[in-house]
Amino acid sequence: MGIITLIATGHTERGICNSLELYKIIEQVAPQVIFEEVPPSKFEAVYDGKRGDSLETKTIKRYLQKYTVKHFPVDLDTSEMEEKSVRNKWNQISLVFNLQSNEYINLLEQHDLLTERLGFPYLNSCQCTDSLERKRCLEEEIVRNLNHAPLSGGYNDWLHFNDQRENEMIRSIYRYSTSNKYDRALVLIGAEHRKPLMEKIARFEYGKLEGLQWTFDYFS
Repeated sequence: MGIITLIATGHTERGICNSLELYKIIEQVAPQVIFEEVPPSKFEAVYDGKRGDSLETKTIKRYLQKYTVKHFPVDLDTSEMEEKSVRNKWNQISLVFNLQSNEYINLLEQHDLLTERLGFPYLNSCQCTDSLERKRCLEEEIVRNLNHAPLSGGYNDWLHFNDQRENEMIRSIYRYSTSNKYDRALVLIGAEHRKPLMEKIARFEYGKLEGLQWTFDYFS
């Protein structure tokens, strides 16, 4: 059974969280397949240059110029309208969180600063996981204390949206792995999905006689 390395990323370049550093990581892992946080319906347009690049797709495009590797979209397909609606609500809710908590603002600023200075080792660290978990706890606390139905509904929609996306990523990876053989694979996902995916993969693997071999500690 092949080994899958999961690497948490930032979707935009910031300091040493950049395309060159990510390229080095991919080169070191030397995957035969890369699973991407891109919906299948947008995949072709991204690689045809009809949609903007994320840090990950920019790097993979460069990598493909030198190496032959399969790459496969695993994110959830949703309509443009639905996704835009959920993300617009999230942007509005984020403003409320910033107005309600100085600690929340400080966490965001610290996360951005450490991402810029430390790059991918930070994004895949317990420090990052703990910071993002504290951020989530503050969000839940603010939503609960404000007791505002539209805010609560919008926040729950955002959580549900990401839960569905993470579940689809896992299903897609396992579907592909069931019918395709490889020795090494790489999953590139946003840092906020790292802990939820690790927890869901553990539950998905529980009781299986033959599961996939996951590596979550590339930077250890």
